[in-house]
This record gives sequence, structure tokens and C-alpha cells, in this order.
Amino acid sequence: MKYFPRLLGLGLLGLLISLLVMACETTKHTTNEFGSLNPIEGDVILRPESRQIVHFTDSSAEYKTPRSELAQAFIRQFGDGTVVDKILVRKAPIGPQGPVVYYLIGVGLRNGMFRAMALPLTSGGDNTFYLSPTAARYTITSVRCPACFFNFENGRIVGTSCGENSTGSNCDLKIDSNNSLFASSPTPSR
Repeated sequence: MKYFPRLLGLGLLGLLISLLVMACETTKHTTNEFGSLNPIEGDVILRPESRQIVHFTDSSAEYKTPRSELAQAFIRQFGDGTVVDKILVRKAPIGPQGPVVYYLIGVGLRNGMFRAMALPLTSGGDNTFYLSPTAARYTITSVRCPACFFNFENGRIVGTSCGENSTGSNCDLKIDSNNSLFASSPTPSR
């Protein structure tokens, strides 16, 4: 009978240790803007709001979202009658050590005026790029300018320029902190 308290104490200690071990998480789950890492396969589990746009191969760009669907999404995002007829994915000029940045760009006209919108894409690995709803939105509206261009510095859009240097022509740049390119209705402009 004198061993019973010791056995009971060891049994309770063993139970406590096993509960602590079971309560501890043995793997760390990471999350980024695309989703979380699948611990079994090592692939990224995408969040539903991120959209795969393009995959680059050695010789070409393969659009994972059709250009016609992208054009319609840009028209909805503009929400002001702008007709988008050109879709591009372009690499932004960067410094010698800067990360590669690609932009999804929609180009069109509204009442004869040049309009363009650029959205930065994020790499999902293996040369595939995604658009997140948290990506900034850069919109150009021309004022008596036949064509406007985005100005870049270290992979970021920092301004615009007009294709002509005539008096009174310029390009207005508006920057929004997010986009609703693939939402059912566009985010109202401020």
C-alpha cells in the first residue's frame, strides 16, 4: 500500500506530459496573400479572392485568365464607360538588385480620351503570377494627350508622361489602395 501514492503520482505526471505533447502543434502553418501552405504536398492552397493571371514559359506568356475576360473585368472596374481593347502583362523596369515586378495593364478609350489601368501582380512561384484584390490600382486619364505612359522607378509606378509635349496636354494619375477587378460590382471611385 505504501507504493500506491507513488504510482498514482507517476501516472498523473505521465498523463500531464502526454496531454502537453498532444496540445503542442508540431508543424507551423504559414499564410501569405495567396493562402496557406498545404503541409502534405507543399503546394500553396490559394485563397479564393486571388486570381491566376499568367504563366511565363521560356518562349511566351500563357494567359491563365482569357484576355476577353480580363477586358470585361477592366471595363467593370473603370465603371465609367471606358472601353478596354488591349490587355498586356509587362515587366516593370527595376534596379540591379530589385525583385522582378509584373503589371497587368488594360488600355482603352472613354469619349476619345486615352485611359489605362495597371495592377501589380504577385509571384506564386514557378513563373506564375496572380492578382490579389489588395493590389494597388493605378489609373491614367489623358487630358488632350493621344497616349499616356506609366513612369517606373525600381519596379514601382511613380508617375505618368504624355506621348506628346504639346501645351495643355497631360496625363492624370489616380492611385487606389485596392481593386475589385473580379468582384461582381466595381469599387466606387473617390
